[in-house]
Amino acid sequence: MKIRQNTTALNSLRHASNYFSKVKGGIERLSSGVKVNKGADGPATLIASERLRGNISGLKQVYSNVSNSVSLLQTAEAALNEVSNMLIKIKQLTVHALNEATNSPDMLAADQQEIENLLSSIDRISQNTEFGGKRLLDGSMGSSGTAVGESLSFVSAEATASASPEKGWEVDIQQVATRARKKGTVRIDVNNIREGLQIVLNEGGKSISLNISEGQLAMDIEQMLKDMDQFPKRFPSEEVSSQLREMLVYALNQKIVENGLELRVMETPDNFLQVQHKKFGDSSTFSVTSSVAGILSEEANIAQTAERGKNIEGTINNQLALGDGQYLTTIKGLEAGGITVKYDKELGYKEIPVFDDAGVRTDTILVEQKNVDIVGGTDDPKIEGYVHVSQMSKEFQVGEDKKSHSAFSFANVRTSALGNGMKNKSGFLSLADIDVKTVQGAKDAGKIVDQVIEQISVYRGELGSFQKNTLESNLISLKVAEENITQAESSLRDSDMAAEMSNLTKDKIMLEASTAMIAQANQAPKTVLSLIQNRA
Repeated sequence: MKIRQNTTALNSLRHASNYFSKVKGGIERLSSGVKVNKGADGPATLIASERLRGNISGLKQVYSNVSNSVSLLQTAEAALNEVSNMLIKIKQLTVHALNEATNSPDMLAADQQEIENLLSSIDRISQNTEFGGKRLLDGSMGSSGTAVGESLSFVSAEATASASPEKGWEVDIQQVATRARKKGTVRIDVNNIREGLQIVLNEGGKSISLNISEGQLAMDIEQMLKDMDQFPKRFPSEEVSSQLREMLVYALNQKIVENGLELRVMETPDNFLQVQHKKFGDSSTFSVTSSVAGILSEEANIAQTAERGKNIEGTINNQLALGDGQYLTTIKGLEAGGITVKYDKELGYKEIPVFDDAGVRTDTILVEQKNVDIVGGTDDPKIEGYVHVSQMSKEFQVGEDKKSHSAFSFANVRTSALGNGMKNKSGFLSLADIDVKTVQGAKDAGKIVDQVIEQISVYRGELGSFQKNTLESNLISLKVAEENITQAESSLRDSDMAAEMSNLTKDKIMLEASTAMIAQANQAPKTVLSLIQNRA
């Protein structure tokens, strides 16, 4: 029995101290609701939890940012809806101006005045549509460009396209776009027309059939041939043949319009019948059948497919570009990627002068152009022009990091920037130039307005698709991600209150027991004192 060191008391004290720390920690976890209050409570858990907390905070802010972006797009959409309404009203006025029989100059002037007021309103919308101090529809938040070169025009640039250098990007066309076509090898004349002629054209699941032995056309042809036979000097066969060709071309085109085929029939300068598709490129074709061999099909009454058209081919910035009809688009990922230009020159006929032995010009013949005549060949390369691109598209945040951003290009709806490149006889360069005070002007204005309505409709579709599929759908995924990460962080950091209460109760009982044992251990030295007193 020793009195200098009370090891039993020290042992009890150590256990009591341990349980006191556990009770203290349990109270801390229960009062804070968090099981990791400091690094010592769990270093690895603390690191993982803090990272998740950062992610949660970032996701909440991204959600707020995306919600603001949706509001911005809705502002632009509301303005575009009003622009569409105004364009429809302008379309109505252009149609009204076409009624030449009843319209007076004063009425046409009133129509034009109303159109100009509507155009001014569209320009005002383009300038005043703002969100957070930023103008949305004046071109300052989108990609724009110009093309320099004959028959070359800028069409569009993706929101991710790069701005061009000061000189612009070089455009080299190597193949002009062509249409599907079929040219006859036998001329229609008074001789082969007597045998009768039936022509059938098939395109896009639709067909037309013209039989010169039926209807009013048959009676007209019969009368012409009869007049020629009776009065050959008054009605020369060459002149009658020419008139017959004109009649057939007109009749075929009328049937094409009535039945909605995308074809056009013409007489070539060398007096052959030719049918061609209205669209450029290799994706459109048709077939022809003629009851007289060579008029269109090589064999009588056997359908023959037209010669396919060709897509435009060329390079932009000396980099590969893909052709679709007359449109040339650079591949995304390249320096000039995401840019589309249009080259609308097409193969036709060129004049070749004819000279006599004395060098005097006596005649002119028309010869079909070849591709090299327009764009040059390997021996005489030709650069068609340059395209200049200004990039002001904005990035929208859809995630926390830079890679999660998505760019969108807002359109320029100023009237001077709409309806560009639409060929017309009135010389209108854009929607801003339309004038309906003449019949031709009203016709051309209607074409341009139709094109602009299509432009705005397509753009509204792109805007809505970006809003719905990129932003609004992302709002849902952001909320799901926040929920899942919050749950993960909670499992790492938050206290299980039931478990902590059970542990605290256990630790408090053990602390009380240890405290009682300390008292018991402190009684042991008194036993020695009793022993000494008994001996005394």
